[in-house]
Formats: sequence, structure tokens, C-alpha cells
Amino acid sequence: MRMPRSHSTAGSFVGLLAATLLLGGAGARAQETPLPSLDEAGWQGVLGVRAAVSTAQRYVVLLEEPSLAARVRALGGQATDAQMRGWTRDAVGVQEQFLARMSAAGARVTPDHRYVRVLNGFSARLDPTSLELVDGDREVAAVYPVRPAFPAQTAEAPDVTPSAVRGLEIPGLDGAGVTVALLDTGIDPSHPYLRRSLLPGIDLINPGSGAVAQPHPTIPGRPERHGTELAGIVSGSDGPGGLHGVAPGASILPVRIAGWQPDAEGGYTVYSRTDQIIAGLEAAVDPNEDGDTHDAARIALVGVVEPYASFPDGPLSRAVAGATQLDMLVVVPAGNDGRAGPSYGSIAGPSGAPAALTVAAADGRPATPTVRVQVRAGLRVLFERPLPLGGAPMQTVTASVVPVSRAAATKGIAGFFRADGTSAVAGRAALLPRGRLTEETVEEATTAGAPMVLVDGRLPAGAFSLDVPVGVPVVGLPSELVQVIRAMLAGGVPVTVAVGAVEIAENDAGTSVAAFSSRGLAFGGGLKPELVAPGVAVPTSEPGRAEDGDVRFGTVS
Repeated sequence: MRMPRSHSTAGSFVGLLAATLLLGGAGARAQETPLPSLDEAGWQGVLGVRAAVSTAQRYVVLLEEPSLAARVRALGGQATDAQMRGWTRDAVGVQEQFLARMSAAGARVTPDHRYVRVLNGFSARLDPTSLELVDGDREVAAVYPVRPAFPAQTAEAPDVTPSAVRGLEIPGLDGAGVTVALLDTGIDPSHPYLRRSLLPGIDLINPGSGAVAQPHPTIPGRPERHGTELAGIVSGSDGPGGLHGVAPGASILPVRIAGWQPDAEGGYTVYSRTDQIIAGLEAAVDPNEDGDTHDAARIALVGVVEPYASFPDGPLSRAVAGATQLDMLVVVPAGNDGRAGPSYGSIAGPSGAPAALTVAAADGRPATPTVRVQVRAGLRVLFERPLPLGGAPMQTVTASVVPVSRAAATKGIAGFFRADGTSAVAGRAALLPRGRLTEETVEEATTAGAPMVLVDGRLPAGAFSLDVPVGVPVVGLPSELVQVIRAMLAGGVPVTVAVGAVEIAENDAGTSVAAFSSRGLAFGGGLKPELVAPGVAVPTSEPGRAEDGDVRFGTVS
């Protein structure tokens, strides 16, 4: 018999884990009035602008027929295995009849995903005629456009030390016996930090691939990262210097609902869609697909957000409610649309779902690195003052500046080489454009020989996403200074940048909500997030291998 959720020791672990594993590790606390956080312009330089993604003519169609979750709720939360399997079969049968009737009426409906557990419905491409027929049918409860969702992450860095992970544990509990369904990009199953915890995965983008992290379809060296990183935060074990995740004894059920997919600009971007997230919840509540949800993961951790979409009654919110009715706790990030996001927004979806546990990010670092930067044009000093060090620890470096065009920065490592095969940035400070800045772009610049990477726009200290060679600094310059540098270089005047040794400064934002993190009211008026947890420079695993063959670790924000 299915019983109501218990508030036992396991339940306490679920709550504590949920409070810490999504956007940080330790010291989760109730939401309070946010204080001024890290430099907002700096976070804007990291976040940049989201790629344009087209979801035209894709819709989620919900039917009036009850879902499995609705039937279980109607019986007070209790149902036998046989009852649940029977209800699931009935819901599938109703959908088959509906689709056949729509086809006979002239609608062209080929479902991409079908839902019968957390919701009763499907997603599909619908042309205008088919949309009109479906939307007007008596069996249809609602039709929603599909929207894109993006990984809830700003950046990474390679600084992993035992002190950085202090407090990333729940005393007396290691998560043993708890399964966490991770709805995110694919995961690197070969990483030794994750091997003990990974279960066979479910891939809803490329079925049959096992939810393995996929490479960029056209640019080498750009794997999906976010799932591997989040899995390490949850249940990594046996890392360097005693590094481990929040719950090293927990099991991870990877559900790949995000990854490299075509964007509206003819390239590829890592993203998900609302219909894929719902499909992920369907898979998480019934991994073996037998219609009985007693094998459901107890926690679903959603690693992507639907920007500006905190609808309390949208399809994602309804799916979260359905999963909750099937005894699953759904943990979601608040979003990256705070004051320092790409543009000011609100709580993201599915964070606005009343049934979801929404977590915001705080900057819990006690100290941050800074460096003294001097910019010269001949004998003229253009700039000299301390700036946050956005990337790796380093020694003093001096180099002439070479600008990198936006087009070159989007071609992978090939964009940093000339037609004759020689590097355009070897021995020089590569000045990257803002807007399409990624961790891969910076890593490719250093691989091409740049001893220093400069970014157009300030960067928060230690917040950028890098696995760069030791000693390569990454510094964000004020945009007005970058304009002067570009003008001088265009006029044939050489510009040199010198970066001094690292100094450690006290982090004034040590207990505040990070400037990029969303907070406020959901569209239904509910106050979100419920919890705030450290979410800047959290240590974890990275996919792939370094040049020397070693596994990769870093920190994420």
C-alpha cells in the first residue's frame, strides 16, 4: 500500500539534502531580506546573453482524464501496485483513442513525449490547423506553448581545496538508501568521483545513450558539463584532499533532459524545454516504466530553469504537484535572473510551483582573490588598480594585448589560430568579447598559448569557469577601458597589461544572496525561494580529462 510521506529520519535527510545540494553545500537558511551582493556588473559579464532558441509550434497538451497522480491523491495517497498499473494502462488507452480521433478529424499530431503519471497529456508540434482542432476538443483541459530552459549555473573555476568543502556534510547522515533523480545534462560516467553513486541513466534527448554527457556536435572539446558538476555536489566521494559531496552515500539516477540541441542561430546550445522537463519527472517517478511508482526516486533535483516563468498553474507547476503527490520531493533553483542576470527578471520556472522546494544561491566564501592590474600604451598608464581575479591562481604576468573577435570566439580552438596554422594569441593577452563568453572559450585561448585572458566587463573574484594551466590569470576589465584599448590597437598603438601577484581580500558579501540569484514573488503571489544556501565557488567534478590524463575538478557558481 502507498502510504503518506513520513517525517522520519529519512525525511529529515531529504529536507536537509534538498536545502544544500542544489546551489551549494552547507548552512542552508530560511530566506531573509537580501543584502547587496557581489559586483552586479561582474556577474553580468559572466552570465552574458542567453542564446536564442526556437520552440515554435511545440505545445504541451493536457487532457481532462485524470493522471496516475490524481487518482492516487483521490484515494488519500494510498494505492496498490496493481491499481497503479491499471490506472496507467487506462490513461494510455484514453490517449490512444484521443490521438486516433484527432487524426480522423484531420489534425496532424505526433507526440514527442507522453505523460500519464505526473500529468495526463503529451507534447507535440502542432500546425495552426491542428492546434485549433486540439485546443477546441472537449477532452482537452489546456494547451501551453513549450518554452526553453537553461542550466542554472553561472561559472566554474579550478580552485578546489579541503577548506573549500568544509561543512559539506550532514552529521550522521550520508544519504545511504536515498535515490536522487538528477534532471540535467548528461553525466561523465567514467569520473571516479561519481562511479560509486551512478545508476543506469535515462536519456530523453537521445534515447538509449544512457544519459552520458555528449560532446558539442561540431566543436571538439566542449562536453556537456552541468550534470557532471551537479552530480558531484550531490554524491561525489573520494575526491582530492577529502573532497566529497553533500550525500556521498546517495544514489544518482541521471535523467538527461538537457544537452546540446539546435538553436535559432544555426548552431548548438545546451538547453532543455519544458516538455522535456515534464518527461524527466515522468521518468523519475517510474524508472522501470511499469506503471507502478513505488520505485520512484525520493528526490528529483532539476538543474535547469525556465526564465521569467514562475507560473503557479503552468504545465511545469502541475507536473511538480503530480510528482509530489507520488511521494517525490522536487528541488529547483530560484533562477539566474536576479539584479545581475542577463536582464532583470523574476523567479524562474518551475521555481514558482507551490509544491516545489525553491533554493537561492548565497556567496558563502570568507575571502576572495584580487590582483593589481596595470594597463599601458607606450609610456602612458591607462589604468592601474586592484581588480578581482576571475580565474586561476597565478604569478605576475606581463603581455601585449591582442583582441579576439566575436566570430573567432565562437569557432572553438580553431578561432585562435591563423590560416597558416600559427597561434594568434601565443605569448599575448587574449582580450575576449562579452556576450558569448563561455568557460570553453577561455580554456581554448589558454590552450592556444595565451598566458593571460582578459574579458570585456568585470568578473567577480574566483567566479569564472576554468580548467586552465596553473599561472594563467583571468581578469575582467571595465568596459570603458576596453573601448579605449580597442581604439588604440585599431590605430596601431600597442597596449601592454601587467598583472601582479594574488592578494586575498575579505569577502564583504559572505552571507548575502548572490546578485545573479532570483528572488521575490512568483506570478501567483507566493514568496520564493523558501531556502538560501551557499552557491558560489562550490567544489565538484568536471567532465573529461586534463591534458596530462588526470580527472578534472573545479568549482561552480
